[in-house]
Amino acid sequence: MGRSRLRTPICDLLDIEFPIMQAGMGGVTYGNIAAAVSNAGGLGAIGGIDIPVDEFEDEIKLFRSLSDKPLCVDLGFPMSAPAGLTDVAMPAEAPAPIKQLYKELEAQGVEVVPTHDQAISAADNKRKLEISLAHGVEVIACALGTPTWVVEECHKAGAKVMSIVGLAKHAQSAIRNGTDVVIVQGTEGGGHTGDVGLITLLAEVLDFSPVPVVAAGGLANGAQIAGCLVQGAQGAWVGTRFLVTKESRAEDDFKQAVIEAGYDATLRSPIFDGLHVRQLRNRFTDVWNGHWDELQPYPVQRVLTSPIKWAAHRANLKDYMNLAAGAASGLIRDLPSAAEVLDRLVEETVAALETTERRIEFASAQPVAV
Repeated sequence: MGRSRLRTPICDLLDIEFPIMQAGMGGVTYGNIAAAVSNAGGLGAIGGIDIPVDEFEDEIKLFRSLSDKPLCVDLGFPMSAPAGLTDVAMPAEAPAPIKQLYKELEAQGVEVVPTHDQAISAADNKRKLEISLAHGVEVIACALGTPTWVVEECHKAGAKVMSIVGLAKHAQSAIRNGTDVVIVQGTEGGGHTGDVGLITLLAEVLDFSPVPVVAAGGLANGAQIAGCLVQGAQGAWVGTRFLVTKESRAEDDFKQAVIEAGYDATLRSPIFDGLHVRQLRNRFTDVWNGHWDELQPYPVQRVLTSPIKWAAHRANLKDYMNLAAGAASGLIRDLPSAAEVLDRLVEETVAALETTERRIEFASAQPVAV
């Protein structure tokens, strides 16, 4: 088959060599890793949600200094996001797990201070979209919703829109709003994810989608990607496998936690921000056992947990970090460069497709028993 044959129509749509895309992960994927992936023939993405606005533009400039290939920026547009960072009504008293986490961190000499959380501000994400389009970003990935105005602004600037969805009805909504590509993320994925498995969700959306469909959720090797392509996907959106690379901005302990994770090391819950997120189990998640009734809705839960998460990241305490990672963590056992991951995924996908072709040819050549 050869690497050159690993092309689908989405490669022409996005002007990329291979139909493999690095997911934009908040706090993890910045300009350097996006450039490495795009230079290797895939589509690199900057995770724009968690980057402060005053740093965001610098990451796009960094990408442009390292690559002349297409860039994707991943932004969040949840309907429930408040207009500004201070427009969140907090409970009179913090939930017991929050108090306990503060106490445990302070006992280890870690100061927990208020944080400036970018993810909950609609105004910040709108400003980031404006900056992206002003710099000619070729692709905008919309997480947690695809508003019509975002699609219109992107198309006016000549950018393509990809919508990350976890339910078939969300795919239908994004298509109605004019998205160019639907990324279906199965429940196996890390970060924000729904509760439908990838194989089922992919089949559901392929049944009606007039636009290209990309598979996401729990993909860490080429055999999995090949299976999605055979099913009808035009590409793969890969997150956790790129999180564990040399260029990833994730802490070394975060990367090591994924490498050491077993096959059942993640859970999906609203602990992170009030929306369902898949992450590695640790003290940050375990302290909520028996206190599920104290979980707060989005974005209140995010405001409550953000100081804890960022304090833990600064102190490099992985037991208290938010270790957002997919169910495929158990398949990841090394720390290569991002370009090496892209090359490996391409080679593995081609090999798996060639093996499938040979098996089909062999089966068709067998005499039919009568």
